[in-house]
Amino acid sequence: MKRRLTRIGNSWGLVLSRDLLELLRLEPGGEVEVEVVGNTLVLTAPEADPADLRAALAYLDSKLERQRLYRRLADA
Repeated sequence: MKRRLTRIGNSWGLVLSRDLLELLRLEPGGEVEVEVVGNTLVLTAPEADPADLRAALAYLDSKLERQRLYRRLADA
């Protein structure tokens, strides 16, 4: 899912849809954990299930592996 950054005063914000907020059980004004891992921004809901976090890491690993594979195919 892609989102655009929005200018908010002197800062930038990431606008999340109502559907996404409901899926994550977040409310406007609620808090999320924000971490930067390499060049990846990770937002985690406070009530995140460790199994969901493992699934997200597996997804990112497979995405990275596909990118490497496509790069090798392009270079061949």
